[in-house]
Amino acid sequence: MILTIDCGTTNSRVYLVTLQGEILFSKSRKAGVKDTAIRGSNAFLKEELKALTEVVLSEAGLSKSQIRLVISSGMITSELGLIELPHLFAPVSMEDLAGSITRVDGEESFDPELPLYLVRGIKNPYHPERNDLAELARLDFMRGEETQVAGLLQLYGSGIPTTVINLSSHTKCIPIDKRDRILGSVTTLSGQVFEALVKETFIGKSIMPAGSESASGLPESLSPLGKPEESPPFDPGIADLAYEIIREGGLLRGFVMPRFMDVLLRTTWQQRRKFVESALAVDDLLALGLFPKFDFPYGERIFLVGPRARCEIFEYYLKEKMRIPATIHSISDPMEISMLAVQGALSLAKKRGLLS
Repeated sequence: MILTIDCGTTNSRVYLVTLQGEILFSKSRKAGVKDTAIRGSNAFLKEELKALTEVVLSEAGLSKSQIRLVISSGMITSELGLIELPHLFAPVSMEDLAGSITRVDGEESFDPELPLYLVRGIKNPYHPERNDLAELARLDFMRGEETQVAGLLQLYGSGIPTTVINLSSHTKCIPIDKRDRILGSVTTLSGQVFEALVKETFIGKSIMPAGSESASGLPESLSPLGKPEESPPFDPGIADLAYEIIREGGLLRGFVMPRFMDVLLRTTWQQRRKFVESALAVDDLLALGLFPKFDFPYGERIFLVGPRARCEIFEYYLKEKMRIPATIHSISDPMEISMLAVQGALSLAKKRGLLS
């Protein structure tokens, strides 16, 4: 049996999986690298990860000796995780990624009784020795999405130039060439901006249902796996309106529009909410538009990974506005999204020779 760990900013989830990648059991708890930032130490994170894995093993009726390996990626490899592992410079092949897998033992691990392996993240190429701000526009990195990409190639076919657009607390656009190399990434903060808009500004009142708790967390439309309220249905008319307003006046003016729609016009909270979601997507697509500047190809196919509501908006804009000549696929089911990271971790472990 194998354990894979998704250690994020706020929550962590442990999956018990077979060698073939079948998820037998999973469990999560509220513990992540944010706790390290708050507490100034990763001791709490270690304790929670150990406790979480022990709960999974106990409920599955297994002992630690029956686990062949534990593998994880993402923020667990950052300075706020267990141990900081330097990013690899793009372009990075799946073989490069597998070769960089690092074993963590002793005090650096959350449980020395378990064989823990970590997958490194990837950063765009630049010259760190120069410390040159002129390179700023090209800078970007990822931790965790590279493992999702490995799983996507395993599940949906490799050897095809592809762009993956991951829609979560960040929007991250990742180009992959026909040799299955990750060429870099372009990232925005759209998910976190939406949450801040809802929680911390007067616009939140206009884009949430009456009587809802606007500070209850990230809404479904901006959350990759959560289950808060459903986002309203896709509205092409609102999408077109948001596209024109953001392109002409910018995102910050666009953020004020739901207030005007609420006070000066007869509109529903669903229309106003959809306007904001669409406005953020328009701005995200400006980042995707940087691909030619960075010599990133769009490829023959585009995978949208995230909540259905956001995927619908992006697919509409990609087809109707950007007209990128690529086949567009959406992966929105929470279990399918989980399987990307699980299959990616197993695929990389096998390439590394850790599993036969």
